Amino acid sequence: MNMISGNLVGGDDAHPASGTIKIEGDVLKLVEVQLSEAPDARVLLAKEFDESSGMRLGPLQGFTGSHEYPLPSGVDAKDYNTVLIWCDEFNVPIGKAQL
Repeated sequence: MNMISGNLVGGDDAHPASGTIKIEGDVLKLVEVQLSEAPDARVLLAKEFDESSGMRLGPLQGFTGSHEYPLPSGVDAKDYNTVLIWCDEFNVPIGKAQL
């Protein structure tokens, strides 16, 4: 099984974040994350931190702890090189990771 990972950092100075992002097989995992709370937070696979290129995996399950998001059928994680935790309401990243 292929695994790729990266460290989660804050989206900007106002949104600190930490933890690890892993993709194992067809599951994206947020491991021991700490994120600033924000309304309407979403998890996206993206290219070069570009939200518009992103594949939305669903609402953020929690601002702390570990969570899993299955990749949709037919999505190849190798087509993406970043993960964004995105606040839809304010259109800003609250967390990001380079894979």
